[in-house]
Amino acid sequence: MPSSSYFPLSESERVEWLKVYAAKLAIYGQLLGLSAEEITSTLLGIANYIWAVMDWYPTIHQNTLDSTAFKALIATGTGNDPVAVPSPRPFPPPPGIIIPGLFARIFNQVQRMKLHPAYGEGIGREMGIVATATAVDYPAPEPTAILEQGPKDNHVRIDYPKHGHGGVAVECRINAGPWLLLGHFTRGTIYDKRPVAVSGTPEVREYRLCWWDKDEQSGEWSVVLTVLVGG
Repeated sequence: MPSSSYFPLSESERVEWLKVYAAKLAIYGQLLGLSAEEITSTLLGIANYIWAVMDWYPTIHQNTLDSTAFKALIATGTGNDPVAVPSPRPFPPPPGIIIPGLFARIFNQVQRMKLHPAYGEGIGREMGIVATATAVDYPAPEPTAILEQGPKDNHVRIDYPKHGHGGVAVECRINAGPWLLLGHFTRGTIYDKRPVAVSGTPEVREYRLCWWDKDEQSGEWSVVLTVLVGG
């Protein structure tokens, strides 16, 4: 899928961005050379996407969970009382006819508007189409790590700014051993609460991070962070 540095990576942030873009497109679209027909079509496409994310998908997902739970109840449930078949949760119809490829059309639209003589950075910032710092500016995460005192023992705390990314993949090695995947994390703070392998014996733990977006690793590895645990 095409991407642009002004366009958010997470689904929830995209919904908010699209709301702002739609509101400003209705104001500036014709000024920047778009036809009324194209503006109307784009606004409908945005409304359909927001409907799919906020209404259709959560309902379908919940229906799937309900059906899975009901199937398990039939197979392994307890009790002798009859149970009712769960009814599918309803969702509202889409705002209009759905045409695929909304994001690509918007990116093309933005390029054309930016070439129009009436375009200026002030309008661009209002519309949310001015590039911000993203993966191009941050090829690798910039983490920090400390040994933090917990209620029962010490643990490693790793913090990193997300810079618009979905999360990070984290690898760790202990006492210069092989690098092993610690996990994939979507929050900006990560805790490694694993105890030392041998009680009372310190471990040198090294960590490195890279970006993790849409189940894919990208960018470069960060600098290696070293923390003495159990010392």
